[in-house]
Amino acid sequence: MINFKTNINFMKNGTYIFALSGLAMLISCLLISFKGLNLGIDFTKGTRFDVVITEISEDRDSIEIDDIEAIMDSLSLNEQYTIKQLSEESAYSDLENPFYGKNYMFSIVSQSQFDKNKIISQINEMKGLEYNEDKSLYQTIGPKMGSELAASAKWSLGIAVILILVYITFRFNSLFALSSILALVHDILITTGIFSLFNFEISLPIIAAFLMILGYSLNDTIVVFDRIRENLNKKDDDISPMVNQSINQTLSRTVLTSLTTLIVLIILYFVGSYLIKLFTLALIIGVLIGTYSSIFVASFSFKILYNRYGHLLNQFDLEEDEG
Repeated sequence: MINFKTNINFMKNGTYIFALSGLAMLISCLLISFKGLNLGIDFTKGTRFDVVITEISEDRDSIEIDDIEAIMDSLSLNEQYTIKQLSEESAYSDLENPFYGKNYMFSIVSQSQFDKNKIISQINEMKGLEYNEDKSLYQTIGPKMGSELAASAKWSLGIAVILILVYITFRFNSLFALSSILALVHDILITTGIFSLFNFEISLPIIAAFLMILGYSLNDTIVVFDRIRENLNKKDDDISPMVNQSINQTLSRTVLTSLTTLIVLIILYFVGSYLIKLFTLALIIGVLIGTYSSIFVASFSFKILYNRYGHLLNQFDLEEDEG
């Protein structure tokens, strides 16, 4: 592995960085509390129709959001719906009569159920355009299922955090565990705050991305904590120099792992289907914040806790050895 030697004093400005992280967490809490989250129909109820319309000839009608709105208005939903244009992409339409057209992708979300067949029939009546069944997606969620999925998502995140707390306590000690949980809460809270700020939709795949962020961030944190434990001298009054040394010793591994992961995610974001773009974006944000938190938040919080309460752990260890 490439190993570049560094001697960066991460703890020197740790107080200011820690305060900045605290401010970011506070802003995220305010955003979530007052602006709220854009929950997908997975957690509420309603119908989602990601419709793909393909050009089949050069002589065609135009297709824009206004045209989809006109179709939806004919269904008498009383404007209880939202429409977004997801993307446009090139499409090779006909082998016998080669024509490079486009696929137009629109997402229709409504709190009420609607008949997709009426939408499809009106699309197919448009000149030079055709409904693309293979690439379209139709989903309906009832209120009971939505509440069950929301409860399952909360339980999943809660159980994951508790199991991580137990694992780190047994693997290291309680001070390491508290520090790692603070870093994980930091990562998820800020990522959720970003989703609230930009009104990104939170669906089941995004919850899966959050769980993956927890795992990735924890893995980075454990690498740093493992080196801290190896270098830890219980006689030190201030472990700041040792924590700096440990972070610098693992920095090359942390940076290279994050960079290679980000390269793959960024490529996937730009070349992947629109269905996974938001999922990939959540992972990109999580990897960046998780790398930052393993270096600064987790390590600095452990330094604070150990300098204040480390003597209690050392006394407990000494009594166990004598026993």
